[in-house]
Amino acid sequence: MRISKLLSLLLVGAVVALPGRARAQVDISVTLSKQLGPEISLFAYSQTAHGDWRTTYKQWTPVTIYDVNGHYYRKSVKGSRAVVVYTRNNEYFLPPQDKAWVGTDKRYDYKKQPDDRDRGRAKSKDEGRGKP
Repeated sequence: MRISKLLSLLLVGAVVALPGRARAQVDISVTLSKQLGPEISLFAYSQTAHGDWRTTYKQWTPVTIYDVNGHYYRKSVKGSRAVVVYTRNNEYFLPPQDKAWVGTDKRYDYKKQPDDRDRGRAKSKDEGRGKP
């Protein structure tokens, strides 16, 4: 009989503890969202949408955004990865992949340029325009 009372007490304790952990997880994610601000949509460079880089790159502004678990934000948190992209008209996009582009823009921090993970996550501006 003592064993059944002990098991019942442990079961009640486990049931009571579970909702507390769930609330804590929600609170942490809400706090993190407030700290980081809105998520940034990142687009791949498109000559059609952003112009020929040889003539338009001076109209773009290089900015550092931060990768947090595959999502991009303007603010940094511990464990985030800095990535330098361009912005124009409230749109964020990757730099051109043309090899001749590298070194052209002296304002750009090439040490923090996007990698294959970023290119794989970037949305395409050319979808629906007849381009692959």
